[in-house]
Amino acid sequence: MEIEKNELITKKVGYEAMLYCIKAYWENSGSNDLTDILSGGEYWKGTDEPADSAFWEYWTEAIEKVKSDGPMIKELK
Repeated sequence: MEIEKNELITKKVGYEAMLYCIKAYWENSGSNDLTDILSGGEYWKGTDEPADSAFWEYWTEAIEKVKSDGPMIKELK
């Protein structure tokens, strides 16, 4: 799996997706250790592939969730 470099999302969608992604990682791994999260998301040396392929799935699912459901925490009005 190679990450496409030409696909763009807004900063807001990226931030909201990050929240969904971290939540999914925590729910599936039970880990709240930041080093676990960061090591799963880093690239294999010299490649465009995440060290943990599941992390990439969490990320792409998170982007789709933001697009379909909106922010994880709805704005207060």
